[in-house]
Amino acid sequence: MRESPFFMADNMNFQQALLMWYQVHQRKLPFRESGDPYHIWISEIMLQQTQMDTVLPYYERFMKAFPTVFDLAKATQEQVMRLWAGLGYYSRARNLHKCAKVLVDEFQGRFPEDYAQALKLPGIGPYTAGAVLSIAYNKKIPAVDGNVLRVYSRLFNSHADIGEVKNKKAIENKIRQLIPENARDFNQAMMELGALICIPKNPKCEICPINNSCQAKQLSIQNELPIKSKKAINKKIPIAVGIIRRSDQILITKTDTHLLKGLWAFPTAQGIDQDDAKSNLLSALKDIPIDIRKIGDSNNVFTHITWQMSVYEIQYPEALQESSTQPYDSGNRMSTIKEKLWVTKDELPDYPMATAFKKLIKFI
Repeated sequence: MRESPFFMADNMNFQQALLMWYQVHQRKLPFRESGDPYHIWISEIMLQQTQMDTVLPYYERFMKAFPTVFDLAKATQEQVMRLWAGLGYYSRARNLHKCAKVLVDEFQGRFPEDYAQALKLPGIGPYTAGAVLSIAYNKKIPAVDGNVLRVYSRLFNSHADIGEVKNKKAIENKIRQLIPENARDFNQAMMELGALICIPKNPKCEICPINNSCQAKQLSIQNELPIKSKKAINKKIPIAVGIIRRSDQILITKTDTHLLKGLWAFPTAQGIDQDDAKSNLLSALKDIPIDIRKIGDSNNVFTHITWQMSVYEIQYPEALQESSTQPYDSGNRMSTIKEKLWVTKDELPDYPMATAFKKLIKFI
């Protein structure tokens, strides 16, 4: 791991310059203005893997529905998922709900100030713990996200692969030694600099407040850093989706898969290709004679996979429409079905759905 000497006199001035810049140029954000650990925690969870512009309206709605951790703890998972639907990475919402219950039951509703205790909470890792504790309580704990890793790599000419856990931990330890007394603003300033100035491609070095201390800038290699291992190839998965109609109603199901657990969806089946996926969907319909026709295609990209969805309209047999028989079982190699409901199109917004399925409503 090639890296320039860490503690250099001309580099130790960058904290003051960074803090001065932050005081003037920081974005005015609702969770920053409050200083409430609950607000900061919610915002940090939402901002994981998600852009600020996308998060802000979700944050506002979420805080209006659950203004305190006690409100969140007593909410149902269905209520939480409904407000989260479309934001993605749904395990965040489930862990958020679990964490709220723990905070109420074990910490009187207050986010713990102790780092080790914070790390034991559901959904809380080193970054989130560091962010909440430093911003809310001014603890001198690093909060190292992708923005901070990028700023650090360029500032200190670090060629450590930031995709490797051991290197990230080493950087966290080194940043810990750099945090001044004003830990709250320093951590936020590092993140803000990475979001606004030290951006991934073509950083705005000419207006960077610490460009005189940046070793990558001095060597003109800022576009070569940070070093990060290539991501795994996104796997494409053929999916058949059934828009199953019974009179003016449509069948939706709640699955127990890790990816979209707790959300409602249209019946789906996976296959080695689209024909196989369609065949599996039909098999899941228990070989009931049906009228089926393809009505569209849609793709949805997750972190490591892409669903290539073929959408079929399926008319549930009129002879069975008054029967209590359910037309869809879980033998589709796709999901474990927990609940099934017949709803009208107008009722669909009442049920939290992932974006992958929201996009298919246009076919109804």
